[in-house]
Amino acid sequence: MKPLSSSAFALAGILAAILTTGCAHMDDRASSVSEIHQVGLVWLKRPGDAVDRQKVVDAVHDFGRSIPEVRAAKVGRTDGIGGPFSDTSYDVCFILTFADEAARQRYNAHPVHQKAAQEVFLPLAKDLKFYRFVGE
Repeated sequence: MKPLSSSAFALAGILAAILTTGCAHMDDRASSVSEIHQVGLVWLKRPGDAVDRQKVVDAVHDFGRSIPEVRAAKVGRTDGIGGPFSDTSYDVCFILTFADEAARQRYNAHPVHQKAAQEVFLPLAKDLKFYRFVGE
């Protein structure tokens, strides 16, 4: 069996945190088994820079407020608690929830997302990783 990468360990830790602490939706729309969840990890070009980090955080909150396809948007920074199964090297992590893949594709094309990609994420990020999973 192939050992897991540090990114896979980070994803496992994020998912464990979601499962053990719960996740509230931003509105009252019912949760669906086929929901798509997208986890994003951002490593800044200037690691730890509070201003750059806040720009990414604000952009994710804007997705939740401005893009109808985003059912829920959660964002934050690492808690700094490392360990053999925990990656604390990223600056920002976020989770977006969509009704289905079609909604996720509409989000990708939405002008608010496109603007944030060009003006926030690409200029500020040294690395970006995205993981998607379907709710069960």
